[in-house]
Amino acid sequence: MRCMLLLGGVLLALWTPGPWQHGLTLLLLGTAPLLLCLPRARVGLLLLLGSLHAQHAANSVRAPAIQMADRVLIEARIDSIPAATDSGWQFDAWVSFPRQPAWPAQRARLTLPRVKSAPHAGETWQFAAQFVAAAGPEQARALLRDHVSSMARVTDSSMNRRLRMAPWSLDGLRANVAAHIIARVADPAAAALLAALAVGATGDVTTQQWRVFNATGLTHLVAISGMHVTFFAMLSMGMARLLWRRLPTPSRVRRELFAAAVGIVLALGYALLSGFSVPAQRTVVMLTAFLLVRECARAAGPAWSVAAALTVVLLFDPLAALSAGFWLSFMAVAAIVLIAGARMQPAATLRAALQTQWLVTLALLPATIAIFGSFSAVGMLANALAIPTFTFLLVPPILIATAGYLLPGSSAQWCADQLVDLAAAVASALWPFLTFCAELPAAVWPAMPLASWYLLILPALLLALSPVSRSLRVIALCAVFTVFLPQSPRPAVGELWVDVLDVGASSAVMLRTTHRLLLYGTGEKFGSAGRSFDSRVLPQLRRSGYRALDLWVTSSLGRDVQAALLRGAAQLQLHRIEVRAEPRPPPELNACTPRAWRWDGIEFQVAPQRGPRGCLLYARAGGRWLELAADAGRASVAADTAAPPAAVLLLPRTASAAAQRSAGNHSLLLASLSSSEWESPAWLGLRQRWARDGAVILATAAGGHIRLRMLADGRVRRRSLLQPALGRLQDVAAALFGYDSRPCGNLC
Repeated sequence: MRCMLLLGGVLLALWTPGPWQHGLTLLLLGTAPLLLCLPRARVGLLLLLGSLHAQHAANSVRAPAIQMADRVLIEARIDSIPAATDSGWQFDAWVSFPRQPAWPAQRARLTLPRVKSAPHAGETWQFAAQFVAAAGPEQARALLRDHVSSMARVTDSSMNRRLRMAPWSLDGLRANVAAHIIARVADPAAAALLAALAVGATGDVTTQQWRVFNATGLTHLVAISGMHVTFFAMLSMGMARLLWRRLPTPSRVRRELFAAAVGIVLALGYALLSGFSVPAQRTVVMLTAFLLVRECARAAGPAWSVAAALTVVLLFDPLAALSAGFWLSFMAVAAIVLIAGARMQPAATLRAALQTQWLVTLALLPATIAIFGSFSAVGMLANALAIPTFTFLLVPPILIATAGYLLPGSSAQWCADQLVDLAAAVASALWPFLTFCAELPAAVWPAMPLASWYLLILPALLLALSPVSRSLRVIALCAVFTVFLPQSPRPAVGELWVDVLDVGASSAVMLRTTHRLLLYGTGEKFGSAGRSFDSRVLPQLRRSGYRALDLWVTSSLGRDVQAALLRGAAQLQLHRIEVRAEPRPPPELNACTPRAWRWDGIEFQVAPQRGPRGCLLYARAGGRWLELAADAGRASVAADTAAPPAAVLLLPRTASAAAQRSAGNHSLLLASLSSSEWESPAWLGLRQRWARDGAVILATAAGGHIRLRMLADGRVRRRSLLQPALGRLQDVAAALFGYDSRPCGNLC
């Protein structure tokens, strides 16, 4: 219970909107004397401790953040293993500013254009870099979770050079082990998987591999997890027992005490070598607590070690509560210890394993749906083979090989190479089975539950996991799995629902009618190479509840747009793609030519823009027109055909093109921009001009995801949203409270 109060304080600080943080701190400090005076209420000080600790950690990351449009000279000490991306090498580094000594040093995420060889962890470089803002609230939370203050792109310059070589570091050791594995294994996919299993280096794992792991529910096995650390500790303790027998005076130190000390130290060292992720932290703390209690001959319940691990992880890094691994790791181990542990029967090993897997799957169902918006229906099948394979055939040889690469001598290197070859053969043999499971029909079940479902799921799960009668458990399971029934609301005939997704410096607009789903744009920006579509657009398309994407209108076929189209075609059922390409698009795509049609009482038109870039999409609902022109270039955005007067307009992304649009015919203006673009002088001037004209402007940079309803009676309503910091919970809350009547100019 006390650890839950500490967790509650951390969540209170991390999820409270920024303007309320100061008031929250004063309120908590004001209650501290009262808590000290009441003995029974002193446990509430843990709530205060967790909140203040999390606020301090978050402020230490946010405070030094800078955003600027001009290039600046930086000194960067690389603090992570550089990962190869389509736009170059990406890594985190401690950054200082030699020409601006007053600027605070900070941890930044740098993107280096593709060069022949990547820089090494621990090296110090001089770069000419341009700092950029986070693309949206989700990326800002991800940066905060990783203790990264800013993002920057390294530009080509003669000033870019290495200043100092890398000293000895754990990251350097991790990079060397990963390099040995990648050089040894011919199959890039198998090499990336083995490097992730060995030292937690997941930078080379491809998007296709992540898609298969997510579809089969095996993401927890890819990077360093509790299973790896536990196995390494057991192996170390076994070797310590053998070594104890050869000690000159074994009677002075008890064998189990010696084995426990060696196991804890080596498990901690391996956890640090693997990157010290949350599952590794949790496992080391739980293992230490268990062994200490056992050696001290103390009685402690199974929940005590879980509570100790939760407390230590939060005190060590309160920002870990922002990661999905934190919740999935602790919820899984709590389910195993508190629920499955009481039912396991040693005589029925296989049955106990299957029962444990089923109980953990059920216990993680709410968190999985809340985080990922989907559930792996083939997870039980894939885990039934993958877990034994990873446990006995992949993890042992790769762990021993890791130790071999760290030892001097050619014989150790040779043994490590042979073990890596064995692990690579196992990984290559397992991959076709995982791909088969991921490609099965309905392998992934999308879910977008109402908030009321989360209120129902808690008592239903407790009933389903309790040892009650079978009929009650079946009823509870039916209530739990109602989340996969078609629950996504649909527009009525004649209504159009518009979702402007928060994708930063890009555009992606989802249009929904009663039976049709349209997408305008891809959400891709320069160098994103399909990642933005995967992380921001695809989940929303799946949550919409439609079987297929009926029309996808996109801009010219750049490299990033092509990557998004390929990923969408691989994961969605697409009926038609229209693109503006000169002189003509590929045969599998359709040219953006003037045409009009009608779906579910909504009129649509498509028209090409003047010049080689982009298409214009029009939609009419209730007598009012919506115009989407976000892909316009810097030149005129007028179409070759006469544009109908639009009441709702998605502005072009460039200020020069948006300045050509008059607000006289547009009562509601929408903008999909990054924070730096929205606050630039050019856009500030446009905002002031349109405000004087009486137009209402909504921007993703200011309010996050924008959702509108264009009703059949001509009204336009905006869906009520909570603060963007609530992330995916805003979808649940909005689904519960519905839509409101916020002022939308003269449209409401």
